Amino acid sequence: MRKALQSKLYRNFLGRYLLILAVSGLLLLITNIISLSNTYHRLTENTHRFMAHMTEQLDTRILDLQKLTLSVSHDTRLLPYQLHEQINYPYLIADELDKLKAPSSELDSIGLFYRNTPYSSLEDVIFTDTGMYTAESYAKLICRSKIAPESLRSLMEDLKTPMLLSSLTNEHNQGGRDHVLLLLVPLDSTPYSNGIMIYKLNYAAMIDSFQRTIDPASSLIIFDRYGTPFFYLDGSPDLDWRELALAVQNSEQRFRGYLLLQETSEKQQFHVVNATQRNAYFHEYYVALTVSLGIVLLSLGLGLVLSFRSARKSYEPIQELSSRLPSLTERSIAHDEDELAQLTRYIEQMRDESINMSHMMHNQEILTRNQLLLAVLMGKLNVDNTTQANRSVLHKLLDSREWSNVLVIMFDDYNSKVGKEPLSEQWLLKYAVCNVFENLSGEHGINYALDLAIDNGIVGIVSWNNEFADQWEERSRAFAAQVLKFMDRHFKLSLSCTIGEPQSAAELYQSYNSATSLAEYRIFAGKQSIITQSEVIQQQKIEEDMVGDKRQITDIAEELHTAVCSKDPERLQRLIQELKERFTWLEDASAFRLTFLQMIFTLNQIVNNISLSHREAIKYKLETLADHKSETVGEACANLLDVSRSIQDSLGEDSNEDRLYSSMLSYVAQNYADYNLSLSTVAEQLSLTPSYVTRYFKNKNGLPLMQYVSRIRIEKAKELLETTNFSIKEIVEQVGFVDENNFSRAFRKREGVSPTKYRSVRQNFSS
Repeated sequence: MRKALQSKLYRNFLGRYLLILAVSGLLLLITNIISLSNTYHRLTENTHRFMAHMTEQLDTRILDLQKLTLSVSHDTRLLPYQLHEQINYPYLIADELDKLKAPSSELDSIGLFYRNTPYSSLEDVIFTDTGMYTAESYAKLICRSKIAPESLRSLMEDLKTPMLLSSLTNEHNQGGRDHVLLLLVPLDSTPYSNGIMIYKLNYAAMIDSFQRTIDPASSLIIFDRYGTPFFYLDGSPDLDWRELALAVQNSEQRFRGYLLLQETSEKQQFHVVNATQRNAYFHEYYVALTVSLGIVLLSLGLGLVLSFRSARKSYEPIQELSSRLPSLTERSIAHDEDELAQLTRYIEQMRDESINMSHMMHNQEILTRNQLLLAVLMGKLNVDNTTQANRSVLHKLLDSREWSNVLVIMFDDYNSKVGKEPLSEQWLLKYAVCNVFENLSGEHGINYALDLAIDNGIVGIVSWNNEFADQWEERSRAFAAQVLKFMDRHFKLSLSCTIGEPQSAAELYQSYNSATSLAEYRIFAGKQSIITQSEVIQQQKIEEDMVGDKRQITDIAEELHTAVCSKDPERLQRLIQELKERFTWLEDASAFRLTFLQMIFTLNQIVNNISLSHREAIKYKLETLADHKSETVGEACANLLDVSRSIQDSLGEDSNEDRLYSSMLSYVAQNYADYNLSLSTVAEQLSLTPSYVTRYFKNKNGLPLMQYVSRIRIEKAKELLETTNFSIKEIVEQVGFVDENNFSRAFRKREGVSPTKYRSVRQNFSS
């Protein structure tokens, strides 16, 4: 690191990265400050909104009670003379007062008191919704002795405006849900009214209402317009309400660790004070501040580390190039230039030399070479019967060596791994393989590698030296393995190499054809990555010994039908394993494909005999399997075994078809050859309507009735095409189609080929 810091070039790189870090850090810091400011303002706005809601709620409750008092003053049933007449019937008075209490759920009790009344029976009597009380009994029974009778009587005698009387000032404890709060309101709007309404508020309900609004750890105290506390919500056990009231009245006193939030109502001038713990109130802000500082510090620390690493990573390639060129070190000392300037000047010199060399090359000669070699590989050029110029070029390319052979290097799964890359990237990849091949095989003779011979790989040509002529197979395998190792190490690609047999220049296309055909099937059959000529010969001998197996492969479809219907999973697995082994040895992709489709058709016939609940899912699997082109024989056989087991598991579940469905199948089997067979004839035969037959048969079979009939006719036609020499016209008459054109269209739509083409393929395969 010390040596790097001493380099002027490294310091330049580091300075640029640190500048980027400073700018990005400043932007991040500004963003965090804005975010913290928004958090603080949102917290303050929410608190003020909650406090305003509480004061408005309390104002509304008191005003509602005052409006109720105004309505009572006009109620003649509660006037003194009415009460005097009904004094012997206290329950009637209680009922009237109870009606007044009913609309307000937060009233615990409602009372009426008349002072200076001419009726002696009303003196010192408080009428309530539960009975009649004296001031002493009301304070004892209704107020549970929490209100002093003297205070209540004194307030009632001198009351001129609405007043609140709370037990809070008479209690030594801090609070609770059992305090008593009375609201005394004169009946008339005149200050000398002789009637007073006494409302006992539901203290517990008020506590519940405010607890839903403020923080649970907060303490709430409310003062009336005269500065007397009448309501206290105990949220913190460490806070005494007297100390809180004193702190509110004396603005210089502060509570350590507490924040006093105050709000005054507009109508009743109630003063609400919310004492909340400072840490709890600013908790969200503190968390945001901590996270923001952590992010800034972490970003700066990580940015410093990345700056040093990025500067070093930018500097190392230049330093490595400088170490490879000793002359640069001397020049940099002599001229006091950094490595980048020296390398730039050196690269410019190399570019100039490269341009000069390219002018000296004969590009036409290279094009001629590639075109001639491609023509030889494709068999489009007769080496012995061509122009003298071509013979001269070929003699120059392949020399006088008698034998040459071809190596095909093919990319596995080319389209998914390489084909999606840009064409320039694909060209560079093939160019790298060509260079590796020529470098590895150069000591064995004259060699070339072409990247245009096949779509998903390259082809190499080696014209062997005489001393290596008898070792061509061993040495071809050796440098093919090196090519595979190189590509896997540098490009993480899977390759396959196949080696054609030595041929003369005139027959070199045979070596190319045998190598490419074997390479293409090698990918499908999942064989080893390098295949030599000796393995090809061995494979041919095995094929000669297994000629009879090709004839037996057509019987496997029938065996599959029996194995599935037997419901024996072990027998089914043995059959699929035998199929896999046979086709792996035979290496005949076309034969395997035909047999595979035949097996899928056989399974489709079995599916028609299973319950409808399982049929659709299995048919979907079979259709997917028919469309999907498996990459290997093993994969195809594994998929076939999976579907076959699903059919085995579904057989026997509601598989007994009812008589009507059996009758439909039987009638179609007996009359499919009649070209007049139609939906109407089937419905008439079974004494049903055509629409009912359509719905019923499709529900049972999955196919419409006439589409099922067409399938039966085509299957019978395929059997006649394979086993007889009947003409197309005779087959049409025997399977029930109207004419040859109608038959050909239906057959091509079903099988993908014409009837004539199908017959030729199947007969060639059977032979």
